[in-house]
Amino acid sequence: MQMSSLVFGKILLLLVLIAKTCCSYEIPNVKLEQLNNGFSLSLDDESGIRKVIYYIKINDICPGYMDMVLEPNPNWKITQPMKALKEKDKINVSILVDYNGEAYKDNQYLVVGENDNVAMKISKTISSKLCGSEEKPQPPINTCEPSQTVVKDLTNICKNQLIFEENFNDTELDLSKWSFDVRNLLTGRINEEFVLFDTRQENVFINDGILNIKPTFTQANARMAAIDFGTRCTPVENIMKECKSMTQFPFTYVPPINSSNINTKNTFQFKYGRVEIKAKLPKGSWLLPYITLENYGSFNKKQMRIAFARGNEQLLTDNPMKDIGGRRLYGGLVKNIEQHDTDFKELYASEHFGNNFHIYTLVWSNNSISVSVDGRTYGEFHSNLDGFNEQFFISLGVSAGGHLEFPDTLADPEVKPWKNTSPKAISIFWQNIKDGKFNWTEDSQTMRIDYIKVYAV
Repeated sequence: MQMSSLVFGKILLLLVLIAKTCCSYEIPNVKLEQLNNGFSLSLDDESGIRKVIYYIKINDICPGYMDMVLEPNPNWKITQPMKALKEKDKINVSILVDYNGEAYKDNQYLVVGENDNVAMKISKTISSKLCGSEEKPQPPINTCEPSQTVVKDLTNICKNQLIFEENFNDTELDLSKWSFDVRNLLTGRINEEFVLFDTRQENVFINDGILNIKPTFTQANARMAAIDFGTRCTPVENIMKECKSMTQFPFTYVPPINSSNINTKNTFQFKYGRVEIKAKLPKGSWLLPYITLENYGSFNKKQMRIAFARGNEQLLTDNPMKDIGGRRLYGGLVKNIEQHDTDFKELYASEHFGNNFHIYTLVWSNNSISVSVDGRTYGEFHSNLDGFNEQFFISLGVSAGGHLEFPDTLADPEVKPWKNTSPKAISIFWQNIKDGKFNWTEDSQTMRIDYIKVYAV
């Protein structure tokens, strides 16, 4: 859990005051693993270890990094995805371990390329100055600050505790964390989108520690095919239309876009927290990336959008003239999905948000919600938060088209091929795909997720 270096220093210094230095228990050597993105540290699990706190400085540069681990997970492992290591980098690890209810401290170091598998021990005391720890010691205090966060089957949650983490380091999606949406979104409702969600490997896969969600065009010869997901279907509104559908010329077609959407609905739901996601949004005509918190348990379905930017490079509206394309980032609240009752904050940038990875953060407490990108807060909500006091789950996906997110009031009416009120919207969308009018190039349409972390608040 990353806070300021001054806070780190205070916490660690206070724990040092009460930590044991005798030899009744010896902390094992820390192990380092270099990753494609960052690195991880781990400690061999032993019966009796209840909590491990790492404080890390690289090349004696402040601020440092801090993580608290409350479960073996396994081997008391932490991951720092933001810092790539180089040859000869020196890593100082100040480590505190709760062993059978008593605190033990140690200071260890590693040098990349020399002893970068197992740490060398310096001493049983903290021998290097902590960032910001030069203040006089204060009396010991309880280091677990009570949290507002609620998570099913998790008690005694501390503020800033890491309650969910996904780094996509496996070769396949971890189904103990994630479930798939399997349904047809083209159901004839005003909030429909022109997409079919399924589990196809071409649409969702992991590559080099990155989750890829890649929409693709439906094959032309499947345009009039029937849909039947059987027991795999995960309907939200209409079982018959989302799970089993027959095409009916000239107005009913198979969705022209295949894609994927995954969620933690069955495995991780929470109320209040800080969500941090490093992602690269998709680029391409009429694409809709969704990085959201959702709640389908309430009467009016709600969302908190952590990051949303349309795939189009540029999309100018008329009266007033405004670019609502991929350079404009949105975050905030969807109070009613069907009615498109939204309250968004916006940030306009110099380039499309699909050009590079960015860190998107949403902080949700019992009296406020804020959204930020790369540490810059661009929107806060302090009122009208009714309905945002229930448990939500994480949802990630890429959709396309639809009747709500792309307005008809564009400066050039010819840019958008379909009208939101037209009964022939899907037929026109299909025809534009056939005519090659969609500028999806070099896999630019893929949304990429590096990591997800959720902390208690």
